[in-house]
Amino acid sequence: MQPNIKAWFEDLNSKFNLVEVNFFADFSHKSLADEIGRIRLYSNKIIDTRSPNGVQKDFTDFIILDNMYQKALSSDDIEVFILFSGDGHFGSVTSFLKNFYHKQVVIYGVNGSFSKQLKETANVFYTLPTEQDINESFYKHIFDYLKNSPSPTYNEAIEVAAKKSRGNASKQKITSAMKTLMENNVISERSIAKSKGKKQKLLFVNWEMAEKYIAKSE
Repeated sequence: MQPNIKAWFEDLNSKFNLVEVNFFADFSHKSLADEIGRIRLYSNKIIDTRSPNGVQKDFTDFIILDNMYQKALSSDDIEVFILFSGDGHFGSVTSFLKNFYHKQVVIYGVNGSFSKQLKETANVFYTLPTEQDINESFYKHIFDYLKNSPSPTYNEAIEVAAKKSRGNASKQKITSAMKTLMENNVISERSIAKSKGKKQKLLFVNWEMAEKYIAKSE
């Protein structure tokens, strides 16, 4: 899944007064280099951690650690450190910040690769992606099907969206996303009369309401 930077900023700005946000990565990788444009919408503090002289070693962790220690030592006015990483290597620095510098440490880590030790060192931790993030990643597939099908049905929408996710989603997860859209009256299911008195259940979309959900999935 593509990181939802916009949602992260909205969430953090509702809880904290953000004064500095840094992004660290080896941007020599094309998949990450392509993200720079998205990142610049929110911060110009982009630190390229690519190895010098072509050395095949990832220095990202070391550079982040150095930045955190320097920031703690030089900025007494900063009260909260927020880290987006589940890597257990950050356990020592988060423990240091919390226990010796009396800072609040908030950590966001990815489900399945979030160190238990790191969770225990944080004041607060959150696991990503959230259920909302997961649902939003499927909205585009659902709406693409609904736009292109002359007679969209519920079961076919689930099948097509699951195939388009290329194995990243079970039908159960797609169904959960669809349920959210229907509960919010973005999509409705109605029985339509067919020939010989038969009826068929088809899906209908409130496209004006759908626009905000489409925007979230882009």
